[in-house]
Amino acid sequence: MRIGYIHLDYGEWTNGSYNAQEIGLAKAFEKLGHQTYIVYWLSHHDERCFSEVKISSNITKIYLPYRFRLVHHVIVDLNLLKPYQLDLLHLQSDNLLYVPNAIDYCLKKQIPHYCYVGTITSSNSNPIIRKILDYISLRNIKAFKKTLVFAKTPLMAQILQKKGVQNAIFSPVGLDLTAIPTIIPDKEKLKRQLGIPLNKKIIVCVCALRHDKHPFDIFELAEKLNEEYQIYFIGSNGPLKDSFITKLSQSKDYQKINYLGQIPNKEIHTYYQIADYVVNFNPNEIFGMAILEAMYHNCTVIAINAPGPNCIIEDQKSGFIAHSIQEISSIIKSDVKAYNARKRILESFTWEKTAQTFLSHFPNLQ
Repeated sequence: MRIGYIHLDYGEWTNGSYNAQEIGLAKAFEKLGHQTYIVYWLSHHDERCFSEVKISSNITKIYLPYRFRLVHHVIVDLNLLKPYQLDLLHLQSDNLLYVPNAIDYCLKKQIPHYCYVGTITSSNSNPIIRKILDYISLRNIKAFKKTLVFAKTPLMAQILQKKGVQNAIFSPVGLDLTAIPTIIPDKEKLKRQLGIPLNKKIIVCVCALRHDKHPFDIFELAEKLNEEYQIYFIGSNGPLKDSFITKLSQSKDYQKINYLGQIPNKEIHTYYQIADYVVNFNPNEIFGMAILEAMYHNCTVIAINAPGPNCIIEDQKSGFIAHSIQEISSIIKSDVKAYNARKRILESFTWEKTAQTFLSHFPNLQ
């Protein structure tokens, strides 16, 4: 079967700091005997337009021109997909402007499809923008009622069902196990290689430097911990980068924060391997690929209460859910650990399981 993984937003956002969802799912489809074409929408001025990149014999990236763009929302021409003779469309939906158009196109052309949804709301602080996005959400919910929808978290499935999308099914984001690098298990040796003091307890945070990710919470955590701890903050470029770097020098407490910036995903796994704790501050976390990766390495993850972490972590068993920075610091100081993290990921959060769930609803295509 030829499957189209159709982004309904602008561009290709993979930055190398984490495993791209589309590649992980495509590999799972490949393992099940299918081909996947991953579609990205770019400006017609972009030299990549109408080009293809082969990831494997069964996975191809395709770059096509959008008709119109508004920030990360795009209006596109789905007729451009015809030459690829796709049998099934995976519509990466969320709270995007073109979702109803894409659903109506598929229904009109009788193209088998489904939507994959992580959120239908916005955390944007601008009230005008939020009102516009709320309107988009209402349009999308109306469209979702016409088709099959998979939700990334149980909470998202429940919200959709309460809003009348009765065909919303929970199907989580998975971890691409083939992309996990082999890391030597000797923590002491790894610490020596990285130049990390052997007598320090290590806290790792992987967090984009954007307001919605709450990266500045790391400073409050640093204030609550003594010199026994070292914090390694891995953060991709973002609008808060300059102010974040400036703040690092504003207090002696912040000297225990080591800012690594954006580093390759392979190197991040090395830090997971030596971490005593991995923390996540985002109260709006839709899912959390960094959480999946850290738990695969049996890290003890402490995450602020949010839909994604609540779905992944079994509180006080495979990790910890906290409701404040104070609670995060208390858990760290108690030295309590989770010991079932990797087991949790392997049993419930692999792309193979999710791909099988998607395809089980289209038996006539297989």
